[in-house]
Amino acid sequence: MDFSRMLGYTEALSKNNDRTWFHDNHRQYEQAQEDFLMVLDVMKFVLAKDAPQIGDELLFENPKNFMYRIPRDMRYSKNKTPYNPAFRAYLSPHKKDFLPLSYYIHISHERCILETGAWPWETKQLNRLREYIAYNYEELDAICAENGLMVFGEQLKRTPRGYEPDHPAADWLRYKFWLTEYSFTPDDLRDLDVFAEAAGAAVRRFEPFRKFLMGAFDDRIYDE
Repeated sequence: MDFSRMLGYTEALSKNNDRTWFHDNHRQYEQAQEDFLMVLDVMKFVLAKDAPQIGDELLFENPKNFMYRIPRDMRYSKNKTPYNPAFRAYLSPHKKDFLPLSYYIHISHERCILETGAWPWETKQLNRLREYIAYNYEELDAICAENGLMVFGEQLKRTPRGYEPDHPAADWLRYKFWLTEYSFTPDDLRDLDVFAEAAGAAVRRFEPFRKFLMGAFDDRIYDE
């Protein structure tokens, strides 16, 4: 298994992003994909250990089920090149569902990241997250401070409708999605064992944040 093979392939594809090159170099793609599948196998065990609420469900899943396709869906993209030069996956047994919130991994020559958070697809999901954060923002503040988390995401210019501009959680409420990520260093990518240690450390830092966001969808809160 060789991270450099994945990074080299994505760099070459980014420079030769056309169908002829892709098909002429399909063997390179297959080799790099096999390496990525090994990464996903490692991530299954990392999550089973450090995020068992979701990881236990992943152990017997085929890692190919987590992967996003390299061919780009150009119906929804301004970028009209035919391929996305990256190996990407969402580590969830229900990749096409919003819940459970899980982990996204992205490996390319430009960036190698592990990411988690909430990407609400529907207004009702977004509203539920904002309502939960409005009542529990102090807990979210503490989680981010204790774990050294930087949260990012697209934001509104103003506090959303229904909340006062001076609401103590106003900064949090302007978000449309709430994400945090770890960027793997070149040293993290020396081999799979080192990668697994770095990924596990990131997951342990991220889990309180992910669990907090999942709390917005605990129906017991709304049934009381």
